[in-house]
Amino acid sequence: MSEHEAKKWMAKIRRFLLLDKIPPFPRKIIVSLLGGILLIAGIIMIVMPGPAFVFIPLGLLLLASEFNWAEEWAQKMMNLISRIRKKWRNRKRARR
Repeated sequence: MSEHEAKKWMAKIRRFLLLDKIPPFPRKIIVSLLGGILLIAGIIMIVMPGPAFVFIPLGLLLLASEFNWAEEWAQKMMNLISRIRKKWRNRKRARR
């Protein structure tokens, strides 16, 4: 998955949550709280029942819309997901 695609997802999330209309400082606080809650909930869901594979990427992508460190992790995560999907498709083709 390209870096351009990760930035496209982050832009979609920012537009959906109307974050572009909020001034920078309050936006960082809101993104930190929401993204942190989603990320922590996803990590907890790894050991508890729940869709951790949904919450962790959402939390990272939300945090990546404001923080460079999260953008790097989100890019790594999206590359990993892309490789897993590619392997899955190849296995499905091989079974046919």
